[in-house]
Amino acid sequence: MKYGIALGFLLLSAGGVLHAQEPRPPGINTAVEATAGNSALQLRYLAPSPWAVTTGQSDLDYGFLLTQNRNIIGSAALMFHTNLHIVPHLTINVGPQGYLALLSGVNKTDVFAVAFGVNARYVVLPRWGLAAFGSAFYSPTVLTFGSAENVYDFTAGADIPFTAHLSGLAGYRWLKFTTIAEPDIVVQREVFAGLRWTLK
Repeated sequence: MKYGIALGFLLLSAGGVLHAQEPRPPGINTAVEATAGNSALQLRYLAPSPWAVTTGQSDLDYGFLLTQNRNIIGSAALMFHTNLHIVPHLTINVGPQGYLALLSGVNKTDVFAVAFGVNARYVVLPRWGLAAFGSAFYSPTVLTFGSAENVYDFTAGADIPFTAHLSGLAGYRWLKFTTIAEPDIVVQREVFAGLRWTLK
């Protein structure tokens, strides 16, 4: 187990500065976000990655989540732009997301997992910059280490710019770890709201 946690830490650290809930909005190079619900606080750092594939650019997304039950989760995502032009103003990214978690279940539970998923962002009102976003991630048992078998992570919400650098966002997140030999741990199942500050 210790080796799995150590491996997870190395993978989360390897990307440079890496939990993706929505694609990085167009025109934003790097940004920081802070969101909070009734029982959870989430911090994120979004930036373009140095790696590109045939579909074009990719994004790095680092996250830190703390709950009132003292669940602590670090996350890192590498999301690749699909460039699927299904409808105008729609952005879809796919890629892996790593989770390194210390969960306060019946017993202290250490988990490292690699999930795969998709996130999307659709600009509903281009004139005002109002956009809807959503994401879905799932980790198979073979890529979930420690005292858990799977991770389920779903988010939906919307954001709107207030100024050139400041945006507001709100939504709903459901994050669950299915654990071994103890009840599943629902880390977050609530609405949230917060702010995004564009650095450059």
